[in-house]
Parts: sequence; structure tokens; C-alpha cells
Amino acid sequence: MMKNIREVVIIKYLDNKIKEEIGFNYILNELSINTPYGMAVKKKNRVYRKEEYNLLRNELDNVEKIIDSLHRNKEAYSEIERTMMEFKDITNLIKRYNRNYILDEVELFEIKSFAINTQKLLSTYKNLDLDIDIKFQSMKSIIKLLNPENKTSHTFSIYNAYSIELEEVRNKKIKLEKLIFKEENQERIKLLKSERLDLVVEEEKLESSIKKCLSEKIYDYIDDIKHNIDAIGRLDMLIAKGRIAIKYLAVKPKILEEVNICFKDMKNPKVINYLRENNKDYIPVSISLEKGVTVITGANMGGKSVTIKTMVLNLLLALMGFYVFAAEAEVAMMDFVYLISDDMQSISKGLSSFGAEIIKINEAIKDIKTGNGFIGLDEFARVTNPGEGVILLRALCKFLKDYNTVSLISTHYDGIIDRDMKHYQVVGLKNVDEINLRNKINVDREDSTRIIQDKMDYRLEIVDEHCAVPKDAIKVAKLLGLDEKILDYTEAMIKNS
Repeated sequence: MMKNIREVVIIKYLDNKIKEEIGFNYILNELSINTPYGMAVKKKNRVYRKEEYNLLRNELDNVEKIIDSLHRNKEAYSEIERTMMEFKDITNLIKRYNRNYILDEVELFEIKSFAINTQKLLSTYKNLDLDIDIKFQSMKSIIKLLNPENKTSHTFSIYNAYSIELEEVRNKKIKLEKLIFKEENQERIKLLKSERLDLVVEEEKLESSIKKCLSEKIYDYIDDIKHNIDAIGRLDMLIAKGRIAIKYLAVKPKILEEVNICFKDMKNPKVINYLRENNKDYIPVSISLEKGVTVITGANMGGKSVTIKTMVLNLLLALMGFYVFAAEAEVAMMDFVYLISDDMQSISKGLSSFGAEIIKINEAIKDIKTGNGFIGLDEFARVTNPGEGVILLRALCKFLKDYNTVSLISTHYDGIIDRDMKHYQVVGLKNVDEINLRNKINVDREDSTRIIQDKMDYRLEIVDEHCAVPKDAIKVAKLLGLDEKILDYTEAMIKNS
């Protein structure tokens, strides 16, 4: 249970808009959840805190075992998921249920149906012989209570088997109803109906007594019901985690105690599927981060934003007990995770993009000073005066180096990198055959932007602090046929700068 703000800091700062941007909500929507209890677990899904290191390791071990079991027991899991689809949500009923609460027939039916489905699920689950920390309590006692006539149907009524007296009253009532149907004398009919009414009252008293007795007996198993609701939800979520991991060939992240993050060939399913719909291939990206500042440079078309969002997505997933979309992954437990970009502009508060960035950085600094975590800055100060933007970004980098934080900053500004920073650069158009590319553009001017994007290499390479930001923007301008005079002016300005 989440108890205070410090424990949910990651969830707090990666708000729903950011989760949508990085593709996290896309992943949640892709999860195949089959029960209302699984949906509740999904909604409460959270980041594991540093003191929950062993719990996170255990969750990832559970996912690993589920994946292995899914491969080996396809029919059994199909049966489990079919059974899961039969569950109705009884959580509100269980919340209001107490020792003095008398269940009505509909509620008794819901509990009976839950018990039968749980027992069916338990039967299949036990045969899997899964070594995970999800166990079910038997519901046979509840089924016996609510199914005294041993019928196969999920339906429920106050059966005659509960009481000989009730059976006698009902039989008398049926006989009277037959007499009333045959009788023609109105006075006699009136008398018979009065007798029937007395029997109806007696029947209702007996039924109420039986419902009270059943409610008291079932309450003895309330903890077992609550336990099974939790177990069903957890199993549903684990199976969903396993299925999405299989679908995207995800891997189990290694959880570190030191403050490092490393992803080899990381991917973003939201971007993969978007590109696939447009007949394009996704290029995986690798990145390794330690405590301190790492900077990604490259032109605006170089995919820096997608890279940083993909890294944050996979970091968040790892810390929430998911397999990650990469070939290999290592992550540290974090006190906080931030992603700040000018996309977070708050219109409702009347803030500019730059103003919103500063507000978020101020919020992050409180945690940076007291804990260790991750902060991502996507093109910080992009929309402000470039001269001031460079100075502010350099100052921010200097500040971040003094704390136990992993910082990843993307920028197209020159002059940011210092000797003690790691510097990644987007390969971009560095290795492209410009003559060949220009010829292709000349053949199909209307599709020139797509042609350039298709040739863009979004992978990262480590370079030293002296390596300037690539001038891909000027290269693109040339390829797209910008006026020669403007390009001449540009070249002259670069030489004189």
C-alpha cells in the first residue's frame, strides 16, 4: 500500500501526459487483462521502492516463470483465461459484507459463482505446478453451502434442501395454488388465498432465517475470498506481463544496487507499430548511463526525443516489474524518475514552455538533493533565447554533476559538453551518400522529407567532448534545395563563428 508522497514520487512526476508521450499507456492498453481483479491490480501498478529490492526481484522472477510456463502449457493457459473471463466483480459486495450483514439471493448467487469459478481456476492452476508466490484457498466449503443439491448450474435459490419445514410450507403453497386455480366459488377462492398468504409469510420468514444462517457461515471464509480476489488479480496481471513480453521479445532486466542504467538495442512498441503501419523499420538504440551527466547531441530530425522517451519507458517498466523492450538491460533502483521537456507546457496555468520546464526542474531539485534517481531533459531551453539557453543548460549540467543522480540531456546546442560528461551523438546523416540521396530527391521532390528520414541513422555513438554538434540541419537544407545564396551566407557565418 502506498503511504506517502516520497513512496510514489515516480508516479507523481511521470504524470499521465508524460506516460502517454513515452508510450507507457500504450503498453498498459496492450495488456490482456481478463478479470476485474486484474484491472484493479493494473490500476494500482506502481514503481518498487529501493527498500523493496527483493520484492522487485521476486516479481521479475515470477514473470520469468510465467513466460516459461506459457510456452510449455498453451492449452492450460487458454483454459485459465477462459475461466477468468467468467468472473464478475464482487469487491464492492465484499467491502460492505460484515458479520451482521445478511446477503440477499443475488449476492449469494454472486458469491457462489465466484467460488465455482475460483475452484475451476484452482484446479487448472495446480496442474501447472508453478513455483511462484501465488496460492489459492479452496472454495469447496462455500460451494457446498450454496449448492446443497449438488447441481452443476451457477444459479442460486433458497433450496428446499436447506429446511424440511421450508419444503413442507412450499408444498402446501403449491397445493393451495392448484386448488385456487380449479375453484370457481369466489368466497372459497378468497379463503384459499388468505391461507396462501399465511404460507407466503411463513416461507419468507424461513428464507430470511436461512439467508441469515448462510451469511454467518460464509463470513467465516471472508478472508479466503479476499485472498483469492488478490491472487486472481495478481495471476491475471502476471500472465498479461508474460504475454506482452513474448509478443515483443522483451527481456528480464538485471536490477543493480549501484546507480547505473544500461539498455542494449532498446525498443518502443508504440513507435514500432506506428512505423510498421507506415511500412518503415524500427532501429533499436543502445545507451549506457552512470551517475553524472550524459548528453545526446544531434540535429532536430535525429530522433533524440524518441531515444530519451524510449529509455524512460523501459526504465519505468523495469522498476514496475515488467520485462523490458531491449536485447539486454540493467537498471538501478530509483528514488525518483523525471522527464522534462517543452512538451509539458501548461496552458491551464498560463505558463510558457520554458516556464513549465523551470517549474518542473524546481520540483525535481528537491528530490535530487535528498535521493538518487534519474532526470531526463529533452531539449531543455529549446524555445528560449539560444545564447541564454546554452548558459542555463551548462549551469544545470554543472549542478547535476554534484549529486547522486543519473542525468540524460538531449540538445542541439554546441558548447555544452565538458570533459567529465559522457557524450552520445546521433549518427544521423553522417555516413549517407549525399550525391545518391540528392539524386533520389530530385526524382521525387514531393516525397523528399520521407526520403531523408529513411536515410537517417538514429543510432547513438560515443564521441569526446570536443566533437561538435552535427550540422545535419544545414545538410538537410541543401538536400531540400534551399536557395544557394542563403546557403552561402550560412557557410560564411559558420567559418566566422
